[in-house]
Amino acid sequence: MKISDKPRQGLLFQAFLLVFVISKAQLSVGVLGFQRVIFKSAGHDAWISVIIAGLAAHLSIWLMIRILAHYDSADLFGIHHALFGKWVGRLFSLLFMMYFAFYVLTISRTYIETVQSWIFPDFPTWLLMLLLIVLIAYGLTGGIRVIIGLCLFGFGCWILTTLFYYAAVRHAQWSFLLPIMEGTPSQLLEGASKMPLTLAGFEVIFFLYPFIRDPQNANRYAQIGVLISNLFYLFVMVVSIVYYSQNQMPKTIWATFSFLKIIRFPFLERFEFIAIPLWMLILVCNLMLFTWVILRGMKRVFQQNQKRSLAVFCALLFACSFLFQEHGQIYKMNSILNSVSTYVIFLYPSLLYLFVKTVHALKKRTVHR
Repeated sequence: MKISDKPRQGLLFQAFLLVFVISKAQLSVGVLGFQRVIFKSAGHDAWISVIIAGLAAHLSIWLMIRILAHYDSADLFGIHHALFGKWVGRLFSLLFMMYFAFYVLTISRTYIETVQSWIFPDFPTWLLMLLLIVLIAYGLTGGIRVIIGLCLFGFGCWILTTLFYYAAVRHAQWSFLLPIMEGTPSQLLEGASKMPLTLAGFEVIFFLYPFIRDPQNANRYAQIGVLISNLFYLFVMVVSIVYYSQNQMPKTIWATFSFLKIIRFPFLERFEFIAIPLWMLILVCNLMLFTWVILRGMKRVFQQNQKRSLAVFCALLFACSFLFQEHGQIYKMNSILNSVSTYVIFLYPSLLYLFVKTVHALKKRTVHR
């Protein structure tokens, strides 16, 4: 496998688009109910935990781009091959592909449960999963530039959803934020440890980097993308704290969608019939992007045809949807993904950065000798 991968010019995109791609990749099903799990750990200081996790995300993406900058137009698959050799490098790359596959399954199944909980309780799981698979496959036929464009569209839909919080802000009790810093440092860190699932997504920079036309600007725009996501999560957390009481928050599973209950129009009684389908347009961009990473890995690492890989992956995704039917199983999936994401987006980039710096330092010392 070639370490460097230089796509043709027609596939490249400007670095400023990372603002929309990175922030959009981070916006996933975690935002639908992350408030409850963090509030259980940090109480009304949960917004501080969000800030702590957000700062860690900024550091992590800086490390990722520093790693990529040590190589000429290489993605993480090529870096694995260069650092660990053919077989061990393949193993690490395969683990990353499995991580993204589990991510796609978790996002899909969690969204389906949302539809079944809020709109159509008897809607068949397999039918909605089939609809998502068709959308994923159709989007992937257009290639990475089409996916980037859809992420831009999804970003616009996401900005539109921020208007939904106006009704909740009107009923806010700002005294619920007081007293500040009542939680202990251990409680705040415990709350921050529940954020990786919500923050995950920016690790796609590991695979998008070779497609950036001006990589010297990648860090700046990627950091802006992460900042937008962090500010949004902070805003949602603060609004949730001042809207729900201390007794309500730990019992509200879908805290973000529960805001919709107070939105009323003369011609529309249940606003979630509009908001939840809109969220499908937002989430399907992530599903396409993460599936693209998997297909690219199959091509780069195992030299497999991408169309054949897509067909196999879609069949497996459809089959796995039958394995997770109960809420407890889906909650367990999200918990596992949160734990795995902690290692993928925080721990692994740190260790890999140290390893890359050590290898390059040893190479320089050998050359000087």
